[in-house]
Amino acid sequence: MTDKQKWIIVCLLQILMILGKNIATGQPSNEFKEGTISYISANNVYVKFVSTTGIQDGDTLYARIGDKTIASLLVLSSSSLSCLCKPIGEVILKTGDKIWAIPKIQTTAPTIEKQGPEISDKDIGEQALASNIEKKDSGQRESEFSGRLSVASYSMFSGTGSDSYRMRYTLSTSASNISGSKLSSESYIIFSHKINEWNVVSQNIFDALKIYSLAVKYEMNRSLTARAGRIINPRIANMGSYDGLEFGVTFGKMNAGIFAGTSPDPADYGFNLNLLRYGIWAGHSLTMNNGYAHSSVAFYDQLYFGKTDRRVVYFQHTNTIIRNLTLFTSLELDLFKLENDKPVSMIDLTSFYLSLNFRASPKISVSGTYDNRKNVIYYETFRNYADEVLQQSVRQGLRFRVNYKPLRVLALGITAGTRQKEGDFRATNTLNGSATLTNLPAINATLNLTASILQTNYLDGQIYGARLSKYFLEDKLSTSASYRYVNFDYLNAFTNLVQHIGEIDLSYRATKKVFISLNLESTFQKDDLFNRLYLNLRRSF
Repeated sequence: MTDKQKWIIVCLLQILMILGKNIATGQPSNEFKEGTISYISANNVYVKFVSTTGIQDGDTLYARIGDKTIASLLVLSSSSLSCLCKPIGEVILKTGDKIWAIPKIQTTAPTIEKQGPEISDKDIGEQALASNIEKKDSGQRESEFSGRLSVASYSMFSGTGSDSYRMRYTLSTSASNISGSKLSSESYIIFSHKINEWNVVSQNIFDALKIYSLAVKYEMNRSLTARAGRIINPRIANMGSYDGLEFGVTFGKMNAGIFAGTSPDPADYGFNLNLLRYGIWAGHSLTMNNGYAHSSVAFYDQLYFGKTDRRVVYFQHTNTIIRNLTLFTSLELDLFKLENDKPVSMIDLTSFYLSLNFRASPKISVSGTYDNRKNVIYYETFRNYADEVLQQSVRQGLRFRVNYKPLRVLALGITAGTRQKEGDFRATNTLNGSATLTNLPAINATLNLTASILQTNYLDGQIYGARLSKYFLEDKLSTSASYRYVNFDYLNAFTNLVQHIGEIDLSYRATKKVFISLNLESTFQKDDLFNRLYLNLRRSF
């Protein structure tokens, strides 16, 4: 038996042992309008419910991020047990995350189950840019706690000698009004390392440890709060996190605050005392029967070794006040720069993002985005090469999407995008299409077909794919199999890359709080075979 085979068997046995222990102690699920994301495609999100009774096409589904309830999905079509959705806003969702159906007309967001839902894993390289729906102050301090601990192994092996085996441990928690007090906390921490490469960790712990959020909040009174630690302020989400102190005050529909601390080191997201940041923000919130609107503005200075390096004004706005329309925008303006070590005042638009989503009818929805954010950093990603090329080609620029549901069991979507960067000899253009057919006769499965055509600065490419998904064991077991054909023609190399990508996904929810998944992907190309195996065990508490 080879070392690779031993490693895979050990990982499987460890996960099965932990799973067996949790099955024995798990509690049965309560029945309420709680769903679970079962699969995420390039364009759509599938949510599984105990029953979809009362959920209609065009309804909005919500996710909980810490103690906030955020509009995240729009229902395109539904069967008796599942919903086909499209993302709205900028909340990053993962397979296995909890989703809730909430009545359309709400003046405030409801509290969903006292025990507290799970916290969504976040792709921190793509920070959530949606504002929060405010919770109504009940006058009482109810303690709530939710958390998630996951253990995952990520293995890459091929015949090229570039095999790697990585372990990833994730802890996320949210505690509100701890023991009925004024103190709350939140955390989102990842520790990831390669097997047999512990020397890398010992040289710099932050190559493995990523603290995306680790903060405590103290409510001095109903209007004044203080936070300390590694903080992400949702009022100024696109600014990212910082290490320091923050004081906020709320008066009526207005809110404001001051903050000071240091920015994480851009190289490894560790601590860097030479990157001092301080500033102020102010905002306004409006909640109505037909929607909500949040706006905020911030001014801050970024220092480098004690000298001002950036002076920035930041603006963020989101609203759903216009019927069937969701709008979000954020921008950053730099007001200062150094030229020959001398300060120069200026106005430079360094980041701009705009998103519009409109549901024209129960069958048709359209959306458009313009993305000119220049400061997005990926500290970890598990995309294969084809997905990475596709993601990079659509991340910036102008995009327009139309979703159409001609039949209850059929959903169609098409997305077109373009961008022109300075220095590119031609524009990057993308065209993506998808067709999803649910409740296939005889097998009661879902078939998803996709096609992507892209033209970038350095290649012409096509990606075609098909995925078949089905549930078993009273919908506790989700299975899918897919195939993709990739053809990239490189302009300067006078060569092309052809890949055949096969993938198998198995996801099993043993209890309400125990989730296990397996993903095996094999990529075949000329004279080479690349395999990726991802195992994940998650326990909520």
